[in-house]
Amino acid sequence: MKFFLVIIFIVAVAFGIVAFQNNTEITVKFINWVFTDHIAIVLGVPFCAGLAAGISLLLPSLWKKASQARHFKKRIQELEEEQAQGPGEEAEEPAEAEAKDETPVEEEEPRKP
Repeated sequence: MKFFLVIIFIVAVAFGIVAFQNNTEITVKFINWVFTDHIAIVLGVPFCAGLAAGISLLLPSLWKKASQARHFKKRIQELEEEQAQGPGEEAEEPAEAEAKDETPVEEEEPRKP
């Protein structure tokens, strides 16, 4: 996480230097739309839009991985509690333990050469 913040800081400083040194206005024409503003804004807005689009594409996979991690942590805790019961106490029947773990596991299909 610290590495990510350092990269963001470096990009922000570089963007600030470019904006400070190149404060001229430029005109962007697209079909019938004409936009005149500082070069920093003309470069910064599309950069931020692309960054937001990229993050929005990553969110579903990150959400799925976080959900799986929560499930695995819960399962580990259950197994540790089961192991801590010791030999003197009765443990759950194996069929009951398997019935609790109903999370489907996605299997990858074999790749064809």
